[in-house]
Amino acid sequence: MQHMEYQKNLANGQIERAVQTVKNSLTKAAEEGKDLYVVLLDYRIEPAKDMSSPAELLMGRKLRKFLPSHPGQVKPTFDVERAREALRKRQIIQNKYANKHATVLPVLHQNAKVWFKHKMKEPWKQGTIIQVGPQPHSYIIKGEDGGVFRRNRFHIRQDNTVNDNPHWSRIVEDLYNSDATEISRIPNDSADSQINASPKTNRSNINQ
Repeated sequence: MQHMEYQKNLANGQIERAVQTVKNSLTKAAEEGKDLYVVLLDYRIEPAKDMSSPAELLMGRKLRKFLPSHPGQVKPTFDVERAREALRKRQIIQNKYANKHATVLPVLHQNAKVWFKHKMKEPWKQGTIIQVGPQPHSYIIKGEDGGVFRRNRFHIRQDNTVNDNPHWSRIVEDLYNSDATEISRIPNDSADSQINASPKTNRSNINQ
């Protein structure tokens, strides 16, 4: 059994566009009474802008269509190294734009007080880091309720609140009624290093 690391939930425009294209093609094929596998074949043999089609990358040759074609056109003439080089160039360009606005989050240490995302649409929870790793950017966190969670650094924010600060206590008494027993403190979209009544996050945080 291989345990996979908890992955951050981000949009992937390329995959979403591909899914939308396939859905639209299948819907249109069903309305017109066409064979769904023929529609998928047409999609798989369609070459990309700067690369061969997915089917050609897999099979090492062009696949036959339902249109008449010469037998020599489906013989293996595929240059694998050329395709790999084109793929590497595409990945370099994608990596350049993906990292343009990315930031490196500071490393957290064991016993550090943090806020972490329990579920995507639920408020952040407070906890303590009890283990760092073993995978990169992975932390084991013990929540206030005693639960143990594994989270990626992307879903963790350092807790910079100071509970025993006299100035903080005076502000709380001034701003809240004397019978108030709990104050909501939820991370926002600022940097980890800033100190405020709420734990901060950087621009790469999850939109709540």
